[in-house]
Amino acid sequence: MTTRSRPAAALTAAALLLTSCGGSDTASGDGGGEEGGLTTVTVADTAGAPLVFLTYGEQEGHFEDAGLDLEITASAGGATVIPQLVGGDLDVAGSNVVSVLIAVGEGLPLRMVAGGTSTSQDPEQDFSALMVRADSPVTDISQLEGQRVAVNTLRNINDIVLGSMLEDAGLEYDSVEFVELPFPDMAAAVLAGDVAAAAVIEPFVTAAEDQGLRIIGRPYSDLRPGLQIGTYVMSAQAVQERPEVAEAFLAGVEATAAAIEADPEAFRAAIPEISDIPEEVAQDVRINRWQGGTDVESLELIQELMLRYGLIEEPVDLDEVVVG
Repeated sequence: MTTRSRPAAALTAAALLLTSCGGSDTASGDGGGEEGGLTTVTVADTAGAPLVFLTYGEQEGHFEDAGLDLEITASAGGATVIPQLVGGDLDVAGSNVVSVLIAVGEGLPLRMVAGGTSTSQDPEQDFSALMVRADSPVTDISQLEGQRVAVNTLRNINDIVLGSMLEDAGLEYDSVEFVELPFPDMAAAVLAGDVAAAAVIEPFVTAAEDQGLRIIGRPYSDLRPGLQIGTYVMSAQAVQERPEVAEAFLAGVEATAAAIEADPEAFRAAIPEISDIPEEVAQDVRINRWQGGTDVESLELIQELMLRYGLIEEPVDLDEVVVG
């Protein structure tokens, strides 16, 4: 697996090639956001495991050690955070790589400064799941042709991983109708029959199992074990003006990832304390994998499928986009 982590000098060199884009004063203004020797950084990430990761890193002091004070908010994921980032309301946005590559392909100057969530090398520990009612006759994605499937946002990683699963089953990649629903609402929609299935991530997978849903596929690891799904992005202007912030954020992500890998049970024990996830769910939840730097091989695979499925018209220059 190829990962990339570049020093501040490389971040600066890459940023000089970019066009400008708005960023908030906390991270990019002259002297703004400096408090107690720390730089305040506003960041949003997807509700669920991605948000818990950042909160854990902040609580354990890994971002403070890197010189940052994170102000963290939850998002629905996908492309929903990109307008906030471009508009200057966020310094860093956690999204999925598909949504970011679509935005870059549309001309938005975004840069991946750190890797987000990846799935396990072990499919049984994949934190994603395609789920149906326990009494549903559906046992495979091929039986969902023409039916409604809940996803958290449209035109994102779901199109890629579910599209690939459908093709492997002998169907067209768009053989199902995607319906946008927040993760917390998916189990109820499946149980009510509003959708036939849902593409869910932890901790909602474990909670949905407790509510009577059944797993029929592992979308992320089915495409590639260890697949990187998430990414942290900043605007080109922010990277250009304050490359040390991008480098510090990467350092915080790397330190948090290393701490979770070294002691996953400490992370699991902290989940109920730093989130609304009940202790009984946290005990069984499948833990995401984080690696710090960006896995370029995952991006290359995903981009190949994005081109095939028409999500982008031309390949994005990953050497330009990935700076951490």
